[in-house]
Order: sequence, then C-alpha cells, then structure tokens
Amino acid sequence: MNKRWLWVGLVASLAALLISCGSVSRSVTSPGAVRRISPREARALLETGEAVVYDTRTTAAYRIEHAAGATSLPEAELAGRIDELPDDGRGLIFYCT
Repeated sequence: MNKRWLWVGLVASLAALLISCGSVSRSVTSPGAVRRISPREARALLETGEAVVYDTRTTAAYRIEHAAGATSLPEAELAGRIDELPDDGRGLIFYCT
C-alpha cells in the first residue's frame, strides 16, 4: 500500500481523535475539557509542531501500523507513563482507531 494512502487512511479513521490544548498549567478535569478535532486540523497541528500524537491502542496494534509520527502509549499504561507527556504547551492528540 502506498505510504501516502496509508497516512490518509489512518488520519481519516481517527473517529475518536481528541486534543487537549492550552497552557502548561491547564489540566483536563472533565470530558467537556477535551475537544474533538478533524483529521485535517490534526494534520495541520502536527505539521506545524503545535501538537504531538499518541496511539492509545495496544502495542501489538501499534506495531502493525500507526499514524506517522505517533508514539505508542497504550491506554492501560497511561497512568504509569503520564510523566512522559510533554508539558511545553503543545497540544496532545490521542487516537485509538
């Protein structure tokens, strides 16, 4: 499969795409504090360096395929790896599809 189409397919399938934006001191305290964004917006944020992307599926699923530039951060490991998230003001994009 052409890498471009793989990227387009992965980005288009990010139905549960979430982003948490704001200052370093801001934290997510409720589902309302998280907003969904479109694949187009996600790509723009990633291309400009305004956000980083995390794949919250299992490590096995990540190894099979993942969005370009995504870091594997399985949901089951999130609590133990929370300190790995950047606190420099960039948005955090999480996907599981």
